[in-house]
Amino acid sequence: MSPESRWTGDLNDAVVEEWVTETTPFERVREVLVTTASFQYASEIAERAQVSEPSARKHLTTLAESGLATTETTGQGTRFKRSAESMAMQRIKELHTTLSRAELVDGIQDLKTQIQSYQDDYGVTDPDDLALELGPDDDGWDEISHWRALEENLDVAQAALALYDFDPDVTGEHTGSGAFADSSDDISAD
Repeated sequence: MSPESRWTGDLNDAVVEEWVTETTPFERVREVLVTTASFQYASEIAERAQVSEPSARKHLTTLAESGLATTETTGQGTRFKRSAESMAMQRIKELHTTLSRAELVDGIQDLKTQIQSYQDDYGVTDPDDLALELGPDDDGWDEISHWRALEENLDVAQAALALYDFDPDVTGEHTGSGAFADSSDDISAD
């Protein structure tokens, strides 16, 4: 390749241009939203997604209605960020698709062992109890955030494991009321 024929453009601009060309405005707003951990106005997300502010607002409202976004109303308008539930579901799906049942069981056992170690070391059942017992200068404050992360990871891993037994095609008579039938009800598969 001769020096005259080398491309001299900005790689970042080229990648953004390709992204805009190959995706819809809705897809770009959604992609930006899932990386948005703190509340932002539609104008901020619009700029990052390379769409107009009205388009971003319309798509963000749709994403909020579907549960992917969380909203916060301020004196200046509505702000948006990814919802905790959608992030949890994404993590559950990733674990379920990348780990086998046996790997999940092993991971769950390891997490439970680590949590039990904190319970034994500090003589409390959860990190909130530890926070209540620690003084401002006591050791253990760093362990509280790690312990909470272990418990969150355990919840996610257990949900991913439960997907191995989930069959959306199970049918049967439900006698309970509300969103879930009484756990004593039998659900039979056809």
